[in-house]
Amino acid sequence: MMNGGTRRLPFMIFALAWTFVSPWNVLALVTQCSRRSFLPNIVGAGLIATNPAIAAADEDILRPPPMPVPIAGLGAPLQPFVIHPWTAPALRSKLGQERIQTVELSPLVPSLSPFADNDLFYPIRFQGTWEVRATLRQKVFPYGVSFVPSKSLIEGSPRYRKEMPDDTPTQYLSRYMTLDDGKKKNKIIADRRFNSIDMTRAYNQLTPVEEVLWDPKKDPTLLKLNFAAGSMTADMMPLGPRRSEIYITGRKREEGEQYFAASERIRQVTLGSGAVTVSDTEIITEFQWDAGNDDEMKAVQRIAVYLTPNPNSREGVLWQQVNGKAVAFFDYEMDMRRSSN
Repeated sequence: MMNGGTRRLPFMIFALAWTFVSPWNVLALVTQCSRRSFLPNIVGAGLIATNPAIAAADEDILRPPPMPVPIAGLGAPLQPFVIHPWTAPALRSKLGQERIQTVELSPLVPSLSPFADNDLFYPIRFQGTWEVRATLRQKVFPYGVSFVPSKSLIEGSPRYRKEMPDDTPTQYLSRYMTLDDGKKKNKIIADRRFNSIDMTRAYNQLTPVEEVLWDPKKDPTLLKLNFAAGSMTADMMPLGPRRSEIYITGRKREEGEQYFAASERIRQVTLGSGAVTVSDTEIITEFQWDAGNDDEMKAVQRIAVYLTPNPNSREGVLWQQVNGKAVAFFDYEMDMRRSSN
């Protein structure tokens, strides 16, 4: 008896620690969801998205079935659930291959060098305003939908609650400008103030950006966004004024012949209606162009969503179980044309 019980123990522990939830039954879990506020935030590669915290301020936390505190040595099993599988175009950069063409991703590690750049600098060809057509191609949940922090990410995307793969492309403008602070002359950076406002308008978000406070010469890693009061959420709750602080905590770039790849790690803290929401994302983008064509580019972009390591919350427990790795990917294909305006 003792030996038989011992042989079954690992399986018994695993069975207690994990309860499988069929992705097809995920919508049946709506009754287990609770209210959570989400707002748009600035993301890397000079573009805007909104992280697990977006488009609608009435997002819900998807609560998986009861799980005990993680047992030492047992982590979340990798069981990718893909909505609308898609094969991305061939990527040329090592950065893109390692961080876009994968289903298991650890957070970007920031440089510890005191001489590292404090902003993301782009090739000179980026300077100016670009017309962008972005199409969501696929959604990937590496550990299944039970680990996704927001119901809106299952129903839509970080940019828009109802965005699904192969929807009509969303069109917006993206601007890159010259930074001249006396030290880094003729460096090209993303105009985060312009980009954040234009993208929130393009995605018709419930709480549009009203004001962006950003000083790229003083501290390009900090943005403060003030949002206008929204109308009503889907559950008829008022959307009052709120604000977000965006911290760009890490970046990496790679440049080669006819391509440029970049990644930025972002933390967003949103305050409003008596609630504080903290969310972490990473944006990885590879841009490609043909020789001699300075007016067109194509790009593949991934928004990676991470859980936050709050030890006193359910999300913090899930964060431990996935070892801090990304729990959702949203892969976009973009066509960019230089604007004539």
